[in-house]
Amino acid sequence: MGKYKISDTAKKQFLTLLRAGLWGKEADMGCFPEGSTPDWNGILYLGRTQAVLPLVYDGMLTLPSDRQLKGPALMKLLAYVDKIEKLNMELNDAVTEISSRLSAEGIRSVLLKGQGLAALYRNPLHRQCGDIDLYVGEENYRKAADIIRQWPEIHRELPENIKHITFSYKNVEIELHRNAFQMPGSRLDRKYRILERQELENGIDSVYADIPVSDASAKGKTVVPPVLFNVFYTFCHAFSHFMISGLGLRQMCDVAVLLERYGASLDLTLLHSWLKDYKLDKEWKMFICLLVDFLGLPPSKAPLYDNSLNSVSAKLLDTIFNDGNFGQYKSLPDYSRAPLLIRKTGSLINHHILFIKRIRFSFRQTCMHYFHLWHIGLFNAFKEMN
Repeated sequence: MGKYKISDTAKKQFLTLLRAGLWGKEADMGCFPEGSTPDWNGILYLGRTQAVLPLVYDGMLTLPSDRQLKGPALMKLLAYVDKIEKLNMELNDAVTEISSRLSAEGIRSVLLKGQGLAALYRNPLHRQCGDIDLYVGEENYRKAADIIRQWPEIHRELPENIKHITFSYKNVEIELHRNAFQMPGSRLDRKYRILERQELENGIDSVYADIPVSDASAKGKTVVPPVLFNVFYTFCHAFSHFMISGLGLRQMCDVAVLLERYGASLDLTLLHSWLKDYKLDKEWKMFICLLVDFLGLPPSKAPLYDNSLNSVSAKLLDTIFNDGNFGQYKSLPDYSRAPLLIRKTGSLINHHILFIKRIRFSFRQTCMHYFHLWHIGLFNAFKEMN
């Protein structure tokens, strides 16, 4: 992992604590023999780079006291967990306020990923959070953006892209989405766009998530995607990040908690149909094998689980360990501070290196994302010139 060498012992201990924190079970003491000292440097490094430190902390609490983290390192971890809890509460307060205000203006919003998925965790405040993604659809997108711009709580606005526009609301980042996701390839994306609108803009069967808010007397309810589509969309989003930049185990945990809650009751025929239609059926099985074999998702709640893919999912796990959350720890040259031309050229070179590494996991998806990247790059270049 870059310059930091992680031992196999640290990886096993990290995964044991992550599973314990994720599912609320005792950690497997086989990885923490009596009289030994856990490899806390490696465990905490992985927890940080995979964006799951609060879950690792929860898992640590199931260890005997003599094998738990102590001293300044524990104080630092406690401070970090406290920070995540407070930020989650700020995000929850913000999303309930924004959804309510948009609803009062006749605009229905759907909370994507993030806080809606956090509600499925044992402790919703221990999912490491980011920003708020609110889907309003094409029809309401301009109107919603104009309304939000008038709010005094808005501090800044970032340039718009093909999917969303970003605002800072009380120092919380909000991404207002016209589109939730973009499939690689124009033909598949046109087909997907119909499915997305059908699933996210039909308010008759709205699904609500209960999220904790700072006012204990209030109810933090917000609309989230229908269950089956949420599973499909969350997987697609995670897989796309894996192909284009990288992803952490936080995103894998998101898929895992969704399936743990709903996996046994999904319409498998329809799910399999969607996966095949968008050429993701083999990739789904690879991800699911990782969730079961390494993160402890029960096989009974893992649609299309195939344990013959264990060796492939083990390589996938190693890649995730190496890349870190959103690929921030990849061992590739950093051109972010270089002049514009060098930065653009370096970024293109890095993407080519990344795609070469991804071929072993999915040749067809690598090709699809490669041409999709060129499409986005040319679109952005044309936009910058105008």
